[in-house]
Amino acid sequence: MSEKVNCPFCGNLIETDAYKCPSCDAVFKTPELPYIRFQDFRVFLALDVMTFGFFTVIWFFVNVRLINKLCEKNRDRIKLNWLVLLLLMVVCSYMFYLFKFKAGYLLSILVFASILLLIALTHRVIRIIQKYTLKTYGVELEYNPYYIAIFNVLYLIHFIDTYQDRVNQVHSYFNIKSPQMILLIILLLITQFMACLDPNIHNLYKWLFGF
Repeated sequence: MSEKVNCPFCGNLIETDAYKCPSCDAVFKTPELPYIRFQDFRVFLALDVMTFGFFTVIWFFVNVRLINKLCEKNRDRIKLNWLVLLLLMVVCSYMFYLFKFKAGYLLSILVFASILLLIALTHRVIRIIQKYTLKTYGVELEYNPYYIAIFNVLYLIHFIDTYQDRVNQVHSYFNIKSPQMILLIILLLITQFMACLDPNIHNLYKWLFGF
C-alpha cells in the first residue's frame, strides 16, 4: 500500500505521488508530454507553410520513435508503426509517380490515401496520449473526432500544444471563437481555394463522383 501525506492546501490525505488533490484540485506538478518534438503550434504551422505542407509528414517520421516511448502496450506501438510505414510508402509512391508520369487517377488515389492515413495517424497518436495521461496523471482527456476528420494533424499539434491546460481541465475542445479556431478555418478555406485552382484536384473530384 502506497504511503499517504497531507495535502499542503486542504490537509486531506493524498498519495505521495499524486498529481492533483482530489479534494481541493490543487496541482502538485506540471503535466507534460516528454520526448515529442515540435510541440509548439506556431512553430509547426510556420514550418508546414514554408515546406508547402510536407512538414506534416516529416513530423510523424521524426516523432514515431519518441511517441512509441509513451505507449504502454505493444499493440499501440504496432498500429502506430504500421500507419507510419504505410504513409512513407504512399508518399514515396506519390513523389515517384509525380516526377515520372502525368497527372492521372493513380495520383488522385495516392493523395486521397495520404489524407486518410493522416487522419488515422492523428487519431492513433491522440489515443496514445490519452492512455499515457490516464496512467500518469489519472486524467481522461477528451477530444473531438470531427476536428480530427477536418483538421487532422493541425488539431493534433494544437492538442499537444495545449496539453497542460487539457490535463488541468481548463478546456476540452476548441472554442469556436478562439483565435486558433478562426485561424484554422481561414487556413482550411485558403487550402480549399488553392486546391480548386489545381487541375489535379479537378481530376480527383471527377474520379470521386464518377464524372
